[in-house]
Amino acid sequence: MKRTVFLFLAAGLCASCAHTDKALVERYADITPTRFEGAVAVVLEEQATSRVDDSGDSLVFEGFRRVKLMNRKAMDCGEEAPNCRIQRWVCYNETWDEVERIEARLITPEGAVIEVDPDDMSDQTFTNWAVPDQDFRCYVWMVKGASPGAIIEERWRIRTSELLGVGDAYFQDRDPVLEARYTVDAPADYEYKWKVYNLDQSSKSELKEERKGDRLVRTWTARQVPALHIEEGMVAPDDVRGKLIFSTPRVTAFIKGAKDDETRKRCHIHSWEDLGACWQGLIIEKQKATQAVKEVAAKIAKEAKTETDKVKAVWKFMNDNVRYVGLERGLAGFVPLSAHVVCTKKYGDCKAVAGLISVLCRELGLKADPILIGTRPQLGKLDLDMPGLHFNHSIARVEADGKVYWLDATHRDIAYDTTPARDQGVHVVVSRPGKPFVDFIPVQGPETNRFDLQAVFTPAGDGAVEMDARITTTGNVAEYYRSYANEYNSEKWRKWMETELSEDYPQATLETEKSSGKEDNNAPFEIELKARIARAMQPAGKGVSFEVKTLFPDEDLSDYLKLPKRKHPVDFYYLQHRKARYEVAIPAGMRPAGLPRNLSFEDDYVKVERLAQIENDRVVAVYDWTFKQLIIPPEKYTEARSSMHKAMEAGNFVLIFEPRKEENKG
Repeated sequence: MKRTVFLFLAAGLCASCAHTDKALVERYADITPTRFEGAVAVVLEEQATSRVDDSGDSLVFEGFRRVKLMNRKAMDCGEEAPNCRIQRWVCYNETWDEVERIEARLITPEGAVIEVDPDDMSDQTFTNWAVPDQDFRCYVWMVKGASPGAIIEERWRIRTSELLGVGDAYFQDRDPVLEARYTVDAPADYEYKWKVYNLDQSSKSELKEERKGDRLVRTWTARQVPALHIEEGMVAPDDVRGKLIFSTPRVTAFIKGAKDDETRKRCHIHSWEDLGACWQGLIIEKQKATQAVKEVAAKIAKEAKTETDKVKAVWKFMNDNVRYVGLERGLAGFVPLSAHVVCTKKYGDCKAVAGLISVLCRELGLKADPILIGTRPQLGKLDLDMPGLHFNHSIARVEADGKVYWLDATHRDIAYDTTPARDQGVHVVVSRPGKPFVDFIPVQGPETNRFDLQAVFTPAGDGAVEMDARITTTGNVAEYYRSYANEYNSEKWRKWMETELSEDYPQATLETEKSSGKEDNNAPFEIELKARIARAMQPAGKGVSFEVKTLFPDEDLSDYLKLPKRKHPVDFYYLQHRKARYEVAIPAGMRPAGLPRNLSFEDDYVKVERLAQIENDRVVAVYDWTFKQLIIPPEKYTEARSSMHKAMEAGNFVLIFEPRKEENKG
């Protein structure tokens, strides 16, 4: 389909303003930094209209936005600058959308109008090595001549030939919004559902309905919507953002892509089960067990006797043979490559590898199905009353020996029985032939994600200490370290180990390191380190002191606890259990002046125990803590933060050694 962009600069936004627009500046003169303290910009007006055609098969989407810049932070567009507001964009789907109009202009604080030149708009496709082909594109441009007090205006029109749902609208922005208005203009008999989320009483939406002949126009308006407050480690923004979501049963892209009348009927979606049935109809031809697939299954069946062994063998085959390649253009974003192609060509995207896993497991006599999933940190909760394409991923659900396994072959560094963190805690649609259903992926307990450390510290003279450490990890913790081990070459891996060690002991020198479990993702991932810590023994009175520190702490966990309070729930990604055994050799001629205090406590968030004793010529301390709660609501965050800081601090303590007293020989 040919794409054409019409930029009506002369007859569009500036038809009534010539080269100045002082009236607009004066209209919003009271929108000041004093009134909106801390705001980088303010959305003065946001309008969007979706006009569904008379057949209900396509729509035209028109939008208008007006934004006022509050301060110079809005012009800071350096690398990773969080406040840049002069880089603008309008996005579309290259397969199904035709951009008919984009206009933009800047009105300076003096009222002068600066048009955005069409040649300054870059039409960009967002691809990378993992996703080389997709149809998501954006027109991107930088607004020239901006300064505090300037107003940016944008207008666009996009024609969509296929409906994947009427769409969604966001009342809330990263900046305060004075007014946001969204309109659906559709045939009166056009069926769709809607729901408004996350607006408080002060900015709740108003709905106006108007009948125009055989059409029904609905307009939702929200005013004085506060800025969306983005926090490190927060739940998916969609879970807290003020928005309007639509769900339409007529997914025309699927209906037209169906190969038979039965599938076309299924693709009138009134429930999540309907969506599963529709998708199954679209992919059923891709899930046939060809001779190539049967040969792989037969080879596995010869060696794997139990159902669990079969799952492990399929997982190993996928990880050893099939690489991930994202294919997300048009219906290919929903309909995968066939199991035969993935098996023989050795590549596929998430839905394709999930399909092959399902077909192989079925050939091995297991119940197995591909599923549609919206990952937790990205898409958040699934509204069970609003069926639609609330998905960005696909994995396989497999039953074996009375257990359910969630196999995500886009994660190459994780064990077969570990659910990737982002896939946990969400509802999913299981596309079982003849009986699709909604399921819930549970959050795996902390015992799945373990970090076990054994460290021996031996005085080496001149105040130095030799350290021998062994770290054993499982679950999502193992994936974290294994992924770096597979990504980095030996030199980069060693430098990373040195950096991690220096976080605890800046004066340490890494002498040797090695790891195991890199190739076998079903095995624990282990790291062995030898290091010399200079100036570790410090003078303390007549003796010396040595500080034991938590090696390789969870830095993400610490980052998520930096805020003293939170507006939104925090998502700690996965639960975990950390255990450390520290052995500190007692320096010759000395004795411990005391032992670290034993402690034990448990609450809703953590369970902690630290025990210390003398064993032969060593002080031995065992530190054991469990992180128990995945998502903490803001009203409990302060309490949880205090508890978790206490738990983490228990892993650090100071030992003091003093000269032995001479025995009384009298």
